Amino acid sequence: MKTKNLLISFALLFGLLSIAAAFQKPNFSGKWELDKIKSFSNPAGLDQSATITHTGDQITFDTKVKTTAGGEQKITESYTLDGKEVEFKPAAPPNATGKRTASWLPNGRGVLIKDETTVDGKVVSTVTRKWTLAADGKTLIVDYYIDRPTGTFESKRVFNKVE
Repeated sequence: MKTKNLLISFALLFGLLSIAAAFQKPNFSGKWELDKIKSFSNPAGLDQSATITHTGDQITFDTKVKTTAGGEQKITESYTLDGKEVEFKPAAPPNATGKRTASWLPNGRGVLIKDETTVDGKVVSTVTRKWTLAADGKTLIVDYYIDRPTGTFESKRVFNKVE
């Protein structure tokens, strides 16, 4: 009888640990390379690599972006996943100001980052990015939703983990 109770206890404990692991928030840390074949609706000639440092609710995103029209740029952004609005300096246009919110998706399945860019008090773009990590931790999917006065569009960037 003791053996049977012990086995049941282990089975319950294993089940609870499995459920807890299933709801664990992803960690995006690593070095990533753009998978051009799986990505779509991006600028011509897009090539991108990134190094992500992720600790708790803080993410730092260091990236090199190269396009046919824009050449190569190095960009560093930081996100605090607390849902609070913070000001940031958009890369373009030069006289723009920005507000950003970053938060976990429901159940911690990924991250949602929303940037609102204004010029002279008028919103000129809203960019929402949804980051999700594949179950194996080796594929990062970033869905972009871009709204501008000239129109709305979506794009997707898929990254493979290289380190």
